[in-house]
Amino acid sequence: MGFSQEMKMQQALSPQLYQSMEILQMSLMDLQQLVKQELSANPTLEAQQPEADAQIEVETGTQDAEQFDAEMVALGDDWSGERSSGLGSDAEEKHQFLMESLSEGASLQEQLLEQLMMVDLDAQERGIAELLIGNIDDEGYLQLDLEEMMERPDFPVEMFERVLRSVQGMDPAGVGARDLRECLLLQLERAGETGGEAYALVHDHLDLLGRNRLEEMAGLMELPLERITVLAERVAQLDPKPGLQLSVDAVEMVTPEIFVEEVEGELRVRSNRKPYPRLFLNPRYLELLKDKGTPAETKAYIREKLAKSRLMIQSIDQRISMIEQIAGELVTIQRGFFEQGVEGLRPLNMRTVAERLEVHETTVSRAVAGKYMETPRGLLAMKYFFKPGVRTVSGELVSNEHAKTVLADIIAQEDRKKPYSDARLVALLKERDINISRRTVAKYRDQLKILSSHLRRVR
Repeated sequence: MGFSQEMKMQQALSPQLYQSMEILQMSLMDLQQLVKQELSANPTLEAQQPEADAQIEVETGTQDAEQFDAEMVALGDDWSGERSSGLGSDAEEKHQFLMESLSEGASLQEQLLEQLMMVDLDAQERGIAELLIGNIDDEGYLQLDLEEMMERPDFPVEMFERVLRSVQGMDPAGVGARDLRECLLLQLERAGETGGEAYALVHDHLDLLGRNRLEEMAGLMELPLERITVLAERVAQLDPKPGLQLSVDAVEMVTPEIFVEEVEGELRVRSNRKPYPRLFLNPRYLELLKDKGTPAETKAYIREKLAKSRLMIQSIDQRISMIEQIAGELVTIQRGFFEQGVEGLRPLNMRTVAERLEVHETTVSRAVAGKYMETPRGLLAMKYFFKPGVRTVSGELVSNEHAKTVLADIIAQEDRKKPYSDARLVALLKERDINISRRTVAKYRDQLKILSSHLRRVR
């Protein structure tokens, strides 16, 4: 036993910043519920606009709001650090930190980020972990162009596997896998079956298992057919889509947060502010705060509640603004999609949008999660517009969505009695100027819910 001393930098979030992050990550339904709860518990917050002569709408920067700011700063000596609302001269810095500390809006990412808080990582590792979590799809699989990421100076290759293993150590088992084999192996590892027969079957013969070649596996593994059957049943108990365990089962009505409209040949972006609550500060409590006859304890209570009310109003306004800015960039970059459809969809990553808006990449990742846009081409998730690039035979880049469309079209026209193998599909795609590997073809088939060739065959 012994003693050791360690210096460590760690960001400490005040309760106010935690509340702001919650507001920024919530769905509209959850946000409306939170506002209802706050209105019932906080008398300084109003949902109805006050009389015109006493109007105080914080986000417009009225004179009363500025006076309130000044008084909050002037009385700052009475406040403990834990209760500070962060409305002083460093407001911009705190706002930027707030925007870069959003939690993912989708249910799966929210819960993974909560688990991340319990993992011992330094600042750089945590940033990579957040980026990985932001690129995990609803089924629990990591959808990230690793070759592109590893070319970046801020994404050390030697750090990636270590951080990925930390993410893959989260619940549910199998989350963060890059393919089905890794997903199943992670679950067997968690069950303490590393090195066992089921592990060896998945690691070496998953393709044969998928084709139900039990006798062939028995010969290769030098095991009785009865034992192979037992092992196959064990593998069948594993979850091929672990992320769905954390998904919300109930069907929710989707409310678009952005409207994209074509007006005189131009695409215009506007926020859907209708579902957002309209909140104001109650002027009566500002007057009580300024009144010298108000008891000190009452003033302390009012300061706390007013700060909380203002933070909620500002956080809602920041959320609307950020989503609208990102939507504007998406419409500008993906103009070809609105004119031509999927064929005009450009390859796009979140880093590009983040650089254009001068915000952190993870801010974009978290801000678009679970958000929808009503467009001339239908209701679309904002994440739909972010597509990795696929090389054509001629060397150009097209979106993977376009490649999937071409793949689906080829399979739709095949002879059902002699369906194309994945190797044949690679060759046919090259004839259509799309150059992808056999493994990528299999991945796209799975995403399109298209079976392998032997399962598509009509006898």
